[in-house]
Amino acid sequence: MNTERLLSFLGHTSTSDDFESFLLENDIKKMPKGDSTTRIKTKDKLISMEFDPTDSYKEKYLSPPIGDGWFTFESFDINKGFEKENPFNLAFAMDKSQVEEKLGKSVSKNQEDLVQAYQKDNHIIIIFYKNKWKGIETIRIRKINKFDAKNLNLK
Repeated sequence: MNTERLLSFLGHTSTSDDFESFLLENDIKKMPKGDSTTRIKTKDKLISMEFDPTDSYKEKYLSPPIGDGWFTFESFDINKGFEKENPFNLAFAMDKSQVEEKLGKSVSKNQEDLVQAYQKDNHIIIIFYKNKWKGIETIRIRKINKFDAKNLNLK
């Protein structure tokens, strides 16, 4: 899966033809429906996409959703083991200082936590580090939301 292209679909609703085509190209045949299905994973479980009901998304995010579907693509996780290129040129072998070279200083209030948030353009990248910041377990990416803007003093 091309994660750079996946990144471009953040904020799209479940009725987006382009997004649905992209998922089908990657052998993902289901979209969230009117039930509790809000997370969709690739077959290898290395990429997980989270969807939020569109009304909730509108309340939480600074930018409106693209489309009018019931669910909006909110965030995605890339887990260690994914071997294709990651957005922002991140690699799972990177330590905290190498990540900060790519993304800038963490915007997290607790700089000692193994989970750190970074702002890049209009995205928040949450890095789940291994013990002592020696490598990455998971990369989570989403757009900046109202909570981020208020609590992390982001623009």
